Amino acid sequence: MNIFTIIRSVFMVLVILTFTAVGVKADKLDDVITSGKLRCGVMLDVPPVGMRDSNNEPIGYDVEFCKDMAAALGVEPVFIETPGPDRIPAILSSRVDIAIASATNTLERAKSVAFSIPYQIWDLGVAVGANDSSINAFEDLINKKVGTVRGTSGEAAVLDDLNSWGNEIISYNSNAEQFLALKQGKVDAIVESNAIFGEYVKGAGKGIIRVCCSVTTAPSDWTGLMVKRSDQGFLNWVNLFVWHQWKNGRTNELYEEWFGYPAPSFAYPGTHGY
Repeated sequence: MNIFTIIRSVFMVLVILTFTAVGVKADKLDDVITSGKLRCGVMLDVPPVGMRDSNNEPIGYDVEFCKDMAAALGVEPVFIETPGPDRIPAILSSRVDIAIASATNTLERAKSVAFSIPYQIWDLGVAVGANDSSINAFEDLINKKVGTVRGTSGEAAVLDDLNSWGNEIISYNSNAEQFLALKQGKVDAIVESNAIFGEYVKGAGKGIIRVCCSVTTAPSDWTGLMVKRSDQGFLNWVNLFVWHQWKNGRTNELYEEWFGYPAPSFAYPGTHGY
C-alpha cells in the first residue's frame, strides 16, 4: 500500500466520521423535549411584560408566552431572570434555551442571535414628572437630562436626536433604575415603550409621573423571540408556534389581559403579515 492510498483511506474515514457526527447531533428542539424543561430568559423588572406578584412568582405577558410555549412542547417552563443587557449573553452562554424578553429585532443583534417572527409591536413614548409642565412634546427634550435603558432599541432610537440637541443622556441597567431616577429627579424625562409606561403609571408611578408624548422620530418597535443562530430547527418550530398563537386568538387575549388593548395587526405597511 503506497502513501497515497493510505492518505486517501484516512481522508475517507475522517469524512465518514464527520458526517456521522453531524447526523447524530441532537437539535435544540429535541434537547428541550428530552430534558422536560424549557428555560426561558425573561425580564422581571419590566411590567407588564415581566414582573413578580405578591408571592414573588413571575407574571406578565412574556411569562405567559413562555408557559404557552412549554405547554405546546409538553414540558415544564423554567423562568430565568435576564435584565435587558443580559438577554443576548444568556442565549450565547446557553443559560437559557430561548429569550422571551421583548427584544427588538435589529440587524445588529441578528449578527449574534436568531430572531423569530414578531410577537409584539410597541411604540416609544416619553414620561416626565407628574407636575412638570415644561415637556409636552418630544422636541421639548432639547437640552434636558434624559434617562434610557442601556442597550435597548428605545435608547438607540433617540440617541441621534438627543446628541444633536446637546442633551445629557444617562443609561441605566434596567427599567426599575430608570423609573427610580425620574422619581428622584435625577433626570428630567425617560424614554420607553408606551405599554410599559401604562402599567407603571397605574401602579408604582401613579401620581408621580405622566406620559407626555410619543417619540415622533421613532418607528414602531417590532420584537421577536431569540435563540442561538445555530438552532435553526428549534427556530422553525418557534416561528410556527408564534403564528399559531396569533391564529388561535391567544396573542389577542394576552394583549387584552396585560396591555389593556387588542393586539395590533402584525403586518408591516405594504405586506400581508399575519
